[in-house]
Amino acid sequence: MGKKKLKVVYLFILFSFILSGCTNLQYVNNYSTSSLESIQKFEELNSSFNQSCLDKCEERKIEALTIAQEECSCKENEKADSITLLIYYAVRGYFDGLTNLSNGDLTNYQMDTLNNALTDGQFGDVKFDKTQVDACSNIVKIILKSGTDHYRGKKIKAYVKEANFPIKVLINFLDFNLSENLYAKLDVQKERITSSCFDITKNNKYTIAEKRDVVENYYKQLASIEAKQKELLTYSKALKIIAIGHQNLSDNIDKLKEDDIKQELTQYASKIKDIIAEYNKIKH
Repeated sequence: MGKKKLKVVYLFILFSFILSGCTNLQYVNNYSTSSLESIQKFEELNSSFNQSCLDKCEERKIEALTIAQEECSCKENEKADSITLLIYYAVRGYFDGLTNLSNGDLTNYQMDTLNNALTDGQFGDVKFDKTQVDACSNIVKIILKSGTDHYRGKKIKAYVKEANFPIKVLINFLDFNLSENLYAKLDVQKERITSSCFDITKNNKYTIAEKRDVVENYYKQLASIEAKQKELLTYSKALKIIAIGHQNLSDNIDKLKEDDIKQELTQYASKIKDIIAEYNKIKH
C-alpha cells in the first residue's frame, strides 16, 4: 500500500475515533444540560427561610392588630438562606462545567459568589456540618482546576470521578434543606392560618359576612402555600434523579462506548426534562 493510501487510512481511523469520542460525550452533555436547566429552577422558587420568618411575624402583627414598625428577628433564617444559596451556586457551577467540558469547551464559571468563607454550625432549622463545608470547598477546587487550558474533554473522567462524592453531599444537602426543612416551615404556616381561621369562624362576635371573608382569604393563603410546597417537592424529585444519574455516570465513565450506558444517560436526561415540564406547569 502506498504512502498516500496509508495516510488516507490513518486519517479515516483518526476521524472515526474522534467522532466516536464526541458521540459518546454527547450523551454526557445531554444529561448535564438537562441537569443544569433543572438545577437553575432554584432561582424560581417562591419560598425561603427568611420569607417564612417574615410571614410569621406579619401574621402575629395582624392577630395583635398592631401597626408597629419594629423589625422581625430573622437573622438566623437569613443565614440559612445564604448558605443554601452558596450550595446552589456550587452545584450549578459544577454542572455548568460538566456541560462545557462534555461539549469540548473550557469551563468559564465565575467563582466570585463561592469565595465566601463557609463555617459549620446550626442556623435556624439548617444544620451545616464539616462534611458539607469540605464538599463545597472541594467542588470549588475542582471547578477552578477545570478552567485550565489542558483540562478539556480528555480530562472529563477525572472531573466526574473526583467530584462524585462532594457533589452527592451537596445535592443531598440542598434537597433535604428544601424538601424537609423549608417544607416543614410551610406546614407550620398552614397550621397557624388554619387555627386562626377556625377561631374566628367559631367566634360569635363576627358577622357571617366577616367570617365568609376570613374563610375566603384562608383558602387563598392555603392554595399559595401548597403551590410553594409542590414546587419544592418537584425540585426535590429532579435533584434525586440528577444525583442517581451522576453516580451512574461516575461508575461507568470508562464505559461510555457501551450502548446500555448511553441508553441509561438518555433515560436520565429524559426523566429530568419531564420533571422540568412538571415544574413549569406548577409555576404557570
